[in-house]
Amino acid sequence: MIGLIVRRLIQLPLIIFVVYTITFCLAWLIPGNPLENPEGRRPPPEIMQAMLEQYKLDNPWNFYWDYLGKASGVSWVMGNNDRPFDLGPSLTHQDWTVNEILAAGLPVSIALGLIAILLACAIGITAGVIGGVKPGSAKDFLTLLVALIGISLPSFVIGTALLVVFGVWLKLVPIGGWGSISHIILPAITLALPFAAYIARLTRFGMIEELGSDYVRTARAKGVSQRAVVLRHALKNAFLPVLSYLGPAAAMAMTGSFVVEKVFAVPGIGTHFVHAVLSKDLTLIMGVVLVYSTMLIMFNLIVDVLYRWVDPRIKLA
Repeated sequence: MIGLIVRRLIQLPLIIFVVYTITFCLAWLIPGNPLENPEGRRPPPEIMQAMLEQYKLDNPWNFYWDYLGKASGVSWVMGNNDRPFDLGPSLTHQDWTVNEILAAGLPVSIALGLIAILLACAIGITAGVIGGVKPGSAKDFLTLLVALIGISLPSFVIGTALLVVFGVWLKLVPIGGWGSISHIILPAITLALPFAAYIARLTRFGMIEELGSDYVRTARAKGVSQRAVVLRHALKNAFLPVLSYLGPAAAMAMTGSFVVEKVFAVPGIGTHFVHAVLSKDLTLIMGVVLVYSTMLIMFNLIVDVLYRWVDPRIKLA
C-alpha cells in the first residue's frame, strides 16, 4: 500500500503538467482580451501594450513558462521574489489574486459538495438495497424510475424546478445566497440527485449479485437473519463498485457544481470559473483547473487505499 501511495505521488506532477498544458492551449484559444472592459473605457494602445507585457499576455510561450514556474513553486525555490504556489493576479477581478479568490470560494464549494455526496450516499444506498432485496417488485420499479429521472434530467432543470416550487411558490427556503442551513438544502439536493441515481443503480446490481452467491446461501442455511445477511454480508461486498465510483464522484461534487452554484447564487468557485471563461481570465482559469485536477487525483488515490480497508483480499497493483 505504501508503494502505491509513493508511486501515485510521483506520478502526480506529470499528470498535473499534462493537464496544465492542455488547459493552457484551450484557454489561450478563447477569443477576446481579458484586459478590455466592455462596460468601461478601453485603455489607450500604449497602456494596453504595457499591461500585455506585464502579464506576459503578448507571448504565449512566456506566459506558459512564467505561470508554470510560479504556480509550481519552482520560481520560489530558485530564489525569486515570488510566493510559493502563486497562481497570479486575476485579470478581471481588480485587486484580487487567484489565491485569494480560491481561498474565499473553495471552502463553499467543498462544503456544498461534501454535503451533496453524503446525501447522495444516503439516498442511493438505501434505494439500491431496497431494490436489490426484492428485484422486480413495485419498490424496485420505483427506485429504478427515480434513478432514471435523476440521471436523465440536467442539474439546471432540477435546480430551477426546486427553486420555483420550494423557493417561489411555497416560500419554504431562500431562493439564493449562502450563510445558513436553509441556503444549503436546495443546492445540496440538486447536486446530490444525479450521484444518488448512479449509486442506487450500482448498489442494486451489486446486491442482486451478492444475494445470489454461495456464501449468502450458506449464511441463510446457518440461520442468520435476513437483516444480518443484507447489511453485514451482502452490502459490504456490493459496496465495492460504489466505492470505486465515490472517488471521482466526490471530486466532481466538490469541483463540478458550476451550474448549481450559478442557479442558486452560491458564492463558490463555480461562479468565478464561469465568469473567467467568458472573460478569458487566463490566470483564474489555470488556477481553478490546477486545484481541481489535484483534488480529483487525490480522491482517486484515497479510494484505491480504501479498497484494501474494505476488502483486504484485493491486491493493489
